[in-house]
Amino acid sequence: MGLWIPLVVVTGALVLMLVWLPGMPETIAIHWNARGEADGFAAARTTPALFAAVGYGLPLLLSLLGLAGNREGEWGPTYRFLATISLATTAFLTTLITWTFAAQRGLADTHDAPSIVPALAVGAGLGVAAGVAGWFAQPKLTVSGGSAAGDSVPAITLEPGERVVWLRTTTMARGGVFAIVGSTVLVAGLAVAFALIGIDIWWVMALIALLFAVLAVTTCVFRVRVDSSGLRVVSPVGIPRFRVALDDISSVSVVHVNPMAEFGGWGIRLGVDGRFGIVLHSGQAIQVVRRSGKTFVVTVDDAETGAALLTALAARARA
Repeated sequence: MGLWIPLVVVTGALVLMLVWLPGMPETIAIHWNARGEADGFAAARTTPALFAAVGYGLPLLLSLLGLAGNREGEWGPTYRFLATISLATTAFLTTLITWTFAAQRGLADTHDAPSIVPALAVGAGLGVAAGVAGWFAQPKLTVSGGSAAGDSVPAITLEPGERVVWLRTTTMARGGVFAIVGSTVLVAGLAVAFALIGIDIWWVMALIALLFAVLAVTTCVFRVRVDSSGLRVVSPVGIPRFRVALDDISSVSVVHVNPMAEFGGWGIRLGVDGRFGIVLHSGQAIQVVRRSGKTFVVTVDDAETGAALLTALAARARA
């Protein structure tokens, strides 16, 4: 629903634009000020091209995000939300761009382009309606291979005064890397396109692309360490970093995590159930419940060994 409906809608609008294109002025309005008056102009052919890039690119990106995390038939609020955003955004952008494009057919002077306010109002209304309809048209259920309860693991036997360290590196799954890199490339491409045709918000898109690039550098890989100071999870660049001290640990367990179904994606995440942590791929994770009741999760290979050592160290610290 979040893919094929937007693609059909965008294709229909794009066909109309291409049919109307021969009757369009060579230059049309593409930007309006706060009063709804046209104040930015570009060649008419750029509108269908940009609309096709955004109209097809956004639903495809959102759908690929869902497919990347849905390998075992998982379903939940995150997938419903992605489809809802795809439907709502497509309805809004298609209405807005098609309306303003059609309104300029046959104009002798593009400065006479009508106000954008009616198109904004109708587009926003249709976007909200499409989003609400899309949300309730999808099944209200959760199917996940994850487990928030977790399984306790027996503590490793430690000799008095024995010093032990457990180290692992956890890396983001290809789906998460694709999501960040794809979003960066898409937004950076929009920034370049906007700059070339004179849309003055290109710098906003450039800043967003830079933010995505920083996220890719700082959140795709983390080093996990369990030692006498507790659990530490640190990015290779030094920030961000997270630590759970031994005296702050109430319990330790191993859980199976599905990033999209339980946490809405990959990276530094807050789950719908309140759990917080570093969720870079599906599979095993160390789950620590703090004395405050808050839960920290980190997905990592060989989580049983890390959890067993952390349990032993926490018990020795309490003793």
